[in-house]
Amino acid sequence: MKLLFAISLLFLASCASSPKTVILNPSYSSGAISNIQAPVQVTVADNRISNFTIRVVDQEPALYLPDANIPTIVEETFKQALQVNGATVSAIANNKLVLHITEFSSLITESLSKHHSVANARFSVEVVQGNRRFEKSYSAKSELNGPLRHDQAKIESQLNDLTEMLITRIVSDQELIHFLQGS
Repeated sequence: MKLLFAISLLFLASCASSPKTVILNPSYSSGAISNIQAPVQVTVADNRISNFTIRVVDQEPALYLPDANIPTIVEETFKQALQVNGATVSAIANNKLVLHITEFSSLITESLSKHHSVANARFSVEVVQGNRRFEKSYSAKSELNGPLRHDQAKIESQLNDLTEMLITRIVSDQELIHFLQGS
């Protein structure tokens, strides 16, 4: 009987700490801030080393696994931003633009009375245009404090905001725009 109770307790403990999925839904809302006027072929590659998107330490050592669709979600937002800013997104364009997601995570510390989230995002852009090449990295950091335990939706919103911030920086980067336009 004790063995059955111990196994049941172990099973319940493992269910309670099972990984949660992060749901992201970034959108580009900065409008037309540059005039790219170039055709681009866009892909997004998830090159993150860490295997978590959100990690809670101290009170709740839990991992929130990334949604497998993160590259697709970021790609749709990135394409939208490029198009709003005058680029023509095409699968046959000479400008092959790859957005690499190299870091995208939030680390949360909790105590009994408050929580603190530090989110980091790092994207790099690689553009190949014939025998010409352009590479540049972009990064952003966000901190969020609140009472009691964290709210997953607020942390996801923090990551959505970082995504939009980096995409806005990329589509307004004059070096990138000049390269895409062949200057």
